[in-house]
Amino acid sequence: MQTHTLKLPLNFTTGLLNLPETGMGYQLVKVVLKSGKILHQHKVINAEILMLEGNENIKAVDIEAIELESKSKK
Repeated sequence: MQTHTLKLPLNFTTGLLNLPETGMGYQLVKVVLKSGKILHQHKVINAEILMLEGNENIKAVDIEAIELESKSKK
């Protein structure tokens, strides 16, 4: 599946920098959109680059919150 990226604004980057990494240089996150939709198991590289799948067309202004994904979720 094709992926593309979204550079996150400073407010999200700052928050992610204060959270632990899932692996070397990345975090698995849950992205909560202002529409109420939730995107699970998305990778953020270096706390600033959100990896999106080909069919996901969102902009930074569409994001309400970004949280670390629960380790129990697969």
